[in-house]
Formats: sequence, C-alpha cells, structure tokens
Amino acid sequence: MTGLGRYLAALDDVATVAEQPRLARLVQHLRRPLRVRVRGRTGAGCASVSRALRRRGTTVLAADDAVDVEVHVLAETLKPEDAAALRRGGRPRIAVLNKADVCGFGEEGPLARTAERCRALQGQCGVEVLPLAALLAAADLDDDMIGALGVLADEPADLGSTDRFTAGAHSLSPAVRERLLAELDLFGIAHAVLAVRRGADRAAVNATLHRLSGVAAVLDAITAAGAPVRYRRILDAAPVLAELSAGPEGARVADGLASDEVVIARMAAAVEVLTAAGMAAAGDDTRAAPHLGRAVRWQRYAGGPLSPVLRACAADVVRGSLRLWAQAGGVAETAP
Repeated sequence: MTGLGRYLAALDDVATVAEQPRLARLVQHLRRPLRVRVRGRTGAGCASVSRALRRRGTTVLAADDAVDVEVHVLAETLKPEDAAALRRGGRPRIAVLNKADVCGFGEEGPLARTAERCRALQGQCGVEVLPLAALLAAADLDDDMIGALGVLADEPADLGSTDRFTAGAHSLSPAVRERLLAELDLFGIAHAVLAVRRGADRAAVNATLHRLSGVAAVLDAITAAGAPVRYRRILDAAPVLAELSAGPEGARVADGLASDEVVIARMAAAVEVLTAAGMAAAGDDTRAAPHLGRAVRWQRYAGGPLSPVLRACAADVVRGSLRLWAQAGGVAETAP
C-alpha cells in the first residue's frame, strides 16, 4: 500500500469511529484516480499505449483539460519535438519507449536490452523513460486466438519475419495469422506459443503477455509521478477537515486526526512526494532510529526555498518523525 493509501485508510477509520459520513465521502473523493493524457509523435503508438493503460484501469483522457499526469510516447529515438514536449512544465510526466518488443531482447528476458537505451534517453530528456510493448500490454486474446496458438504450438510456423509468417505454408489461414500479427506481433506470438505449450489457459497467456510488456513498471511510474497531485488534494481538503473537527461535535474527528496512526501515515504520503521530487527522505521506519535528527533536519529544510507543497511535506515529515521518536521512547539523539 502506498503512503497515500495508508493515510486515506486511516481517515476512513476515523470516519467510521466518529460516525461521520461527510468525512467518509471526502475520503472517497480523495481516492479518485489520476487522470492521464497520452501524447507523442504520429506513428509512435499513442493509441495502443492508451488502450493498454485503459485495460489496466487507468483513466486516460483525450483532451488536456484536468490532466494530472502526462505519458509521452517515444518510438526508436528522441526527436527534437519529443525533447521540446518533455521540457514543457505544468504537470508531472513520464516517457515510454514503445514497441520495445521489436528493439531486440537478450537472454535476461524481454525488455532487458532496452533498459540501457531507456537510461540513455532519460539522460537526454531529463524525464523517466521506461520500455513498453503496448501491444502485449493491451492483449486480450479470445478463445479463437488461443486455439490458433494451440495449432502453432503443435505445428510451428516460420517466425523469422512477418512476410514469412503470413505467406508460408501452414494449416492456419493467412487471415488468422494476420490477426495474430496485428494483436501480438512476432515477439508476442512466440511467447504466447511457449505459454500454450506449457499448458497455459487463456487467462494465463494474457497474464504472461502483460508481464512481458513492462506495463506494471509504467503504472508504478505514473503513480509515483502523480504523488504530488494526490498530496495537493490532501492539502486542499484541509478546510473541510478543520470544519469537521471543530466544536464538541467534531471532538472525535479531531482526536482521530491527531492520532499517531494518521500523523505517521500522512508522513508516509509526504515522503512519496519528496522522493518523486528527488529529495532523499527517510521512510516510516518504526524502529528506534534517529527520528529526532530527521525532524530537526526537515524543520530546517522547511525554512528554505521550497514550494508550498514541498514545505507542507517537510512539515508532515517533522510531525511524523516526532511521533515515531516518542513511540521509540523519546530517547535523546544527537541532532546533525
């Protein structure tokens, strides 16, 4: 569970204990998914990347309005228009090197040989770049396609090139082979046939293709890039939380918001934002560690030239660290 997930779960508990439905509704509002826009040059595969992300539950928008995170699709190399788009400010973004399944793979597995290429591209554009085989990530093979793969498992076809695969003599019709190419390309077909040969059913074959695609790492990167967006939602909710915790009727909400569980969970959410910003931040370690030193250090950072969001994160780290220090017995520690 992410730090934000922990914090929202803790708020949910407060809403339940305090019997406060308005707080419960606020938590659901804070849980709303990130809104993603996929962009890139014509021919890079934006449509297939969008389809792959939607298949995994991501909210992908067709317009720029209300976008939280941008995914920029690269194909083969970084063109000047790609670099210009990635340098634009305004919202968090990551980049994906699409069609990674045709870039070549080594013995270490799919996407392994593209990792170095992605690191080089990342050095050029200054944005995280991840490999993605969007066709495989979007794969949803039906029973007919699984049956065709079963035929290929028993009667191997020439996978040396697309022309040889479609034009060669085989019991599968050219139309079926062309559909397999359209949905999986040669690399996906080869691995799907291997999975079927090992006894995989439809669900297992699709799961194998998704795992090979690299989409899981892309989804994690979107979540990390969106951490500041989600944290700003927490900050924007402060007036409502203050209202719900005011007066005698809000006493139980106030007590819950001041609890160690909520304060430490909010620190964990803040740490995710600081990490996304490239700032080293200790996590929510509950052992007897230098919590007081961390609190002092981040108190100093909070007084520096930080954005309002990062300053709020620093304050949350200070509060959480002091609670952890108290839980550890309040043992005196040497401040740096």
